[in-house]
Amino acid sequence: MDPSDERHIERFVRDPASMSDERRSEAERLIEENEGARAYAEFLRGFYDRLGDEPLETGSGRVEKFVNGLFQKEGESVVSLRPFRPPREARPTILAAETSTKESRLPSNERRFSVLATLGAETEDLVVRALKDEDTRQGRLYVLSESPEKRAHALVSFPKFGLDLVTDEEGLCTFELPAEVDLEQWAGAQAVVRRPVAMRAVGPGEKVTMNLPTGDTLLGRREGETLEVVLEPYGPEETASHLTITTPNRSARLFRLGASSLLERGISPEAPLVLRVYE
Repeated sequence: MDPSDERHIERFVRDPASMSDERRSEAERLIEENEGARAYAEFLRGFYDRLGDEPLETGSGRVEKFVNGLFQKEGESVVSLRPFRPPREARPTILAAETSTKESRLPSNERRFSVLATLGAETEDLVVRALKDEDTRQGRLYVLSESPEKRAHALVSFPKFGLDLVTDEEGLCTFELPAEVDLEQWAGAQAVVRRPVAMRAVGPGEKVTMNLPTGDTLLGRREGETLEVVLEPYGPEETASHLTITTPNRSARLFRLGASSLLERGISPEAPLVLRVYE
């Protein structure tokens, strides 16, 4: 199943009312005719059904978690992920998803895309899937959440692999697979998802001062084709860790922040520019 089909199915399961009749019919036909699409749809239904099955009771603390998640309070901009495991009283849909993941590891001549890892968060409803494209030998990353804000522009880090990936507005990313990481390592992978703690558009010739929730201050200056950025820490150590620079029709550029000056060159003088800072 092509990743574009996965995106189509994910939208159909999550919010079919937002689709045209033609697109809904396409999704229904794909799920009916394609076994992989059918298993993926079942996985997503089980994932989203759990949101409705857990009561939003004040005593359980779920309401507070939900509200805090909307505003991304400090301490919740970083979420740890572990290999996805269904709950003990798992529904058939969740169990089917596990079966689908195992069956997807077939020779490349039988299936173009195989699942490398499926990871879930313990603190919120968030799933990350990593796939391998056997044709291009590249990886595909998908961040799945009911909230668009939690999918878009997420920084997904695999510390043991030295891999940092930034998703687009749909929660997707294409990346080069580390040659030294095998399938067994991917199956046991752990990851961290970071969400932006600050965002700022920077116009041509503009100077920037961003007061971050961490207490640090990001100073920037854009002149011609160059952007210069420096981080002023609030305490003895910097809390902010990463910066992305996004321009139209280009993937986000990721940088590690530090007290030393950071320069990005070759930017079109008139292009819209967006900075996002992560803890």
